[in-house]
Amino acid sequence: MRHKDKKVLIKKVLKKKKEYPIIEMYITNYYNSNFYLSLLYNSTIDKFKVLYIPVDVLDNDKIQEYFCYQFIKVKTVSYIMNQMKNLLPKYDKEELRDKRNKNIDNFKIDIEFHIEKKTYDFHMTRYLPKEWKFLFETITLMFEHAPNIMGELAVEILSVVMNTNDLINYQVSLNCDLLSNDLREFFPIIKDEKKIVQGNLTFLEKVNGKHYAIIENHLLIVEYNEFAKILNIFIDDINLIYSSYTYQVLKAIKEKIEKPFFKVQIIEKDEKYNYLCLGVKKQHLQIIKNNKLSTLSLSKLERKNMIILEDINNKLNTELDKAMI
Repeated sequence: MRHKDKKVLIKKVLKKKKEYPIIEMYITNYYNSNFYLSLLYNSTIDKFKVLYIPVDVLDNDKIQEYFCYQFIKVKTVSYIMNQMKNLLPKYDKEELRDKRNKNIDNFKIDIEFHIEKKTYDFHMTRYLPKEWKFLFETITLMFEHAPNIMGELAVEILSVVMNTNDLINYQVSLNCDLLSNDLREFFPIIKDEKKIVQGNLTFLEKVNGKHYAIIENHLLIVEYNEFAKILNIFIDDINLIYSSYTYQVLKAIKEKIEKPFFKVQIIEKDEKYNYLCLGVKKQHLQIIKNNKLSTLSLSKLERKNMIILEDINNKLNTELDKAMI
């Protein structure tokens, strides 16, 4: 049964049970799995509940066997509703409720609020954007009433708002077994050997589940899910997405080549910021910031406010000592 049809089936069953969703969350193609969460009101018993459904197991027979309920306090629901009534009208325009990455066909999250006979639908890819931080508490409360196995998923969805992850707008998503597929089939330019350009691959390292690479002064980020066989790719120049540079980086990942970055911590006004670092160039510290190649002026930094977290043969420390004399 198609996922779309399963949504319709869920709604039919809920209506028959006299259960009316207030908030619905559809999580689609998340590592090849699909989930449904809702905060609903049961008019028969006059109670509020959170419903969790592992959508993949549903069929036309005995669908209710897979409905997992947990009661939620009236005070909690009232708090959520009052908060949403104040905030949702600011998002009347449809474009304000859509933060999907159009290049990615997985990790889809749709949230619908049914309030005062009006529906507000929010759409995102994988992470809750920082612009929608007001949804953080509502999502957290719903996941708190879901099975414990959903905890890891909740942490990932909320990680951008919690500043434990960066939102990366991947430009392409490939269904690819990185270990066994011939990568050339995804890169037509590689078939013509005369067009193959070998770039200078200076850095390549897996950090927080993603591969970061610097090739010919371009930043390339690759995320590969070995279980789902999905390859997501970002490069700072979209024109190079299917270039030999991208092919070269993927091939290096496949061959388990590593060229580690320097890592530094910068202290600014009692706040600490950790960066992947490329080294020192012309009195500037070269770093990756907000998924871009960036620099920090060493003339505006004090050595005591810089902590080298990872060095390579004491190279970064030596470069800083020379530059900050």
